[in-house]
Amino acid sequence: MKLPLVSLVIPTMNSAEHIAETMYSLLDQVYESFELIVVDGGSTDTTLEIVSDFNDGDIQIIELPQGLGIAKALNVGISAAQGKFIARMDADDVMYKWRLHDQVRHLLTHPHVDMVGTGVDAFGEHEGVYRSPLNYEDIRNEFLVNNPFFHPTVMFRRELADSQLFRYDESCFFEEDYELWGRLIPKVVCENLNQSSLKYRIRANSTQWDPRKYRYKQHALMGFCEAIGLTDDTLIEALAEFQCGGFIRHEHYVAMRDYALSANSLAMPRLGWLHDALLRERNYASFTRWFRSAKGWPG
Repeated sequence: MKLPLVSLVIPTMNSAEHIAETMYSLLDQVYESFELIVVDGGSTDTTLEIVSDFNDGDIQIIELPQGLGIAKALNVGISAAQGKFIARMDADDVMYKWRLHDQVRHLLTHPHVDMVGTGVDAFGEHEGVYRSPLNYEDIRNEFLVNNPFFHPTVMFRRELADSQLFRYDESCFFEEDYELWGRLIPKVVCENLNQSSLKYRIRANSTQWDPRKYRYKQHALMGFCEAIGLTDDTLIEALAEFQCGGFIRHEHYVAMRDYALSANSLAMPRLGWLHDALLRERNYASFTRWFRSAKGWPG
C-alpha cells in the first residue's frame, strides 16, 4: 500500500544554533513518505546554509522578508504543502523517530478525527514530561484555562487548509496557535496521543506575562466564546489574566465561579482543573488556600 504523503512545515528565523539537530531528527523518521517545507523569515545567520547542506533536492525552501511574523510564514508553508496530512514542527525541537508514523496511523485509523497532537518531553530551561488532554471533550474543557495543544506536535488533514479552516490570523504576533484552536475546536474533531512525539525546547526568555501576549490571549478567548454563544467580557478578562499571570483576583473569582455554576446545567465547556474547586470551595479565601496548595506555593 502506498503511504500517504505528509507535508512537514518548519518556520525558521535565525535558527542556526539548533536547526542541524532538528534536521537530523527528520532523517531518523521511520515514516519516510514526507516532504519538508522550510519557510525562513529573513534570517541573518547561517540558518539557510545549514538547511541547504541537508537538501538533496527534496526540501522546499521559501524565503520571506523580515518582520512578517510566524503566522504568515506558517500560512505560506501550508499553502505550498502537497501532502494528504500536514504537520507542524519548530526549528529548535527534536522529533522522535516514531512521530510521523504514529500520527499518520492515528488519522488513518480514526477517520472522524481532523487533527491530532501529542505530549512532549521538555528540555532546556525546564525539564519534564507533559501531556495534553486526550479526547475532544477534555480538549474543549481545557481551552478556557490552558492551551490544549503543544503547537509543534500537531498534524491535520489537508482538507482543513483547503477549506480555510486551518489558517493562522496573520495579525497575531503572539498566541497565533491558541487563536487558531479557538476557531477550530468548536468546528472540528481533535485529539492528542498519550505519548511524547518530540523533545520540546524551553527557552529562558519564555516568560508568560507580556502585555501584548495578554491582548492576543483575550482576542483568542473572545473568538472561542463567541463561537459557543458566550458573551461575558469580565470572564474573558479573568481567563486571560489567569493564563498569562497565574493569579485570580477576587472579582475574577466571582466571574469564574458564576460561570462554573451555570456551565454544568447549560453543557458549556468546563474551566479545566479549576472547575470543581470553584464549585466546591465556599468562598474566595477558601478557594485561594486550595489554589496556593495546588500550585505548591507557600501558605
